[in-house]
Amino acid sequence: MAVVRSGKYNIMATGSVVLAIALLFAWLTGSLISLAWFEMLADGFIIAACMTGLGLYTNKMDTYGMPPYVQSLIFCVGIAGIPVLAMYLYLDPDGFRNFVRIIPLRIFIAALICLVLLFLKKAGKAGKTDSPLPEKSLSASSPSQGYQDNIMVRSGNGIKVIPVNDLLYIQADGDYIWLVAKDGKWMKEETMKHMQETLSPTRFVRIHRSFIVNVGAISRIERYGQQQLIILTNGDSIRISTSGYRTLRDALGF
Repeated sequence: MAVVRSGKYNIMATGSVVLAIALLFAWLTGSLISLAWFEMLADGFIIAACMTGLGLYTNKMDTYGMPPYVQSLIFCVGIAGIPVLAMYLYLDPDGFRNFVRIIPLRIFIAALICLVLLFLKKAGKAGKTDSPLPEKSLSASSPSQGYQDNIMVRSGNGIKVIPVNDLLYIQADGDYIWLVAKDGKWMKEETMKHMQETLSPTRFVRIHRSFIVNVGAISRIERYGQQQLIILTNGDSIRISTSGYRTLRDALGF
């Protein structure tokens, strides 16, 4: 599996920022009630773990259409409430009664963090929609139909050229997509909407909010309970949504 190297650096940078924010959060609030340094450190790591876990969860739920305000509410309640629960279990009754005094401040700071993250997320999506990414300029298009013949992704220090004919399916993963081909899978920072618009609709069908499949890679369609599944030539199975099944039927003509 080849993953864009810059993506690893982004993960490391994001993790460092999250940890720094969490430790600052813990220090600002803990110093008001004179928590011990190791208690503030533990509180900071708990906040960082909550921010990371809830961030990954809400990012995944964004793929499935969860409204941004619901994601922000879950994130805010989590980073404000889970560390308080941890401190309740750790501190003695007198210590926790002292800790309760700063809970309103912690809720306020958590809300500010959520608002900033929500703003940055919306700004990032707007920028992605309004201006093309560098990788997009590397993608070759068919001069006759206006659809892509190849997709370029960064792989290590080089660029991987993936012929669209070799694609089996595309899977959404937050702000990224996975391009699954015959010889491996690659991550690319792109939207499903853009891929749907630049790939031939007669060859690539969006069967689910999170999946676009190459109809030429479909081995068979099976019913599993109340759901329809497609089985691809590589053995992977993907659930089909109701609207996706209708689109697939139109594309295949059955």
